[in-house]
Formats: sequence, structure tokens, C-alpha cells
Amino acid sequence: MSNQMSKHTPGTWFVTGNMTLYVEARIGGGLVQEVAAVGPTEADSGYGPQQRANADLIAAAPDLLDALEAMISKATKQNWNDQYPDILEKAFAAAAKARGEA
Repeated sequence: MSNQMSKHTPGTWFVTGNMTLYVEARIGGGLVQEVAAVGPTEADSGYGPQQRANADLIAAAPDLLDALEAMISKATKQNWNDQYPDILEKAFAAAAKARGEA
């Protein structure tokens, strides 16, 4: 699970920008790589809360995947599948989607 080599850009992702928000990550040698650009949404005119929420969600993706994989690992070891099969099925599907396997 979390010991697998990730295909996504490693490191902490963070949000920068003004009208267009950019999700970026620091990569080797201190370089910054743009991971995503998040433009204004219909709900916002110009920069707004929905645009920021979208950027924050994208920036949290690596941490969310790590946490989800840790929970799946613990749930699998403790055989939670008997008690929570629907929840674990969603967790497995979400992790696979995040890894590009879905």
C-alpha cells in the first residue's frame, strides 16, 4: 500500500497564485513543479471560495492517499472486511483511482 512507489509527484503539495491558483510541489534540487492549475468556477466570479476549496483538495491528495492506504492496511490486517465491507470497497476503489489503476 503506502510502501508502493507512487507515480505522482512526491513531496508536499501547496497552493500559490491569485486569479488562477496553482497546486505545486517541490522536487529535487528545490525546483517547483506545477501539478495543477485551478481556474475560477461558475460559483465564483474571479477568485472565490469554491476555487480555493478545489485547489486545497488537490493539494491534499498525496496526504489523503497516504492516510487512506494506512487505514486500508490496518483494516485488512484486522479483518474489518467482515464488519465494514461497503466502506472498505469504497476505500479500495478510491485508492486504486488515485493510483491510476481504476
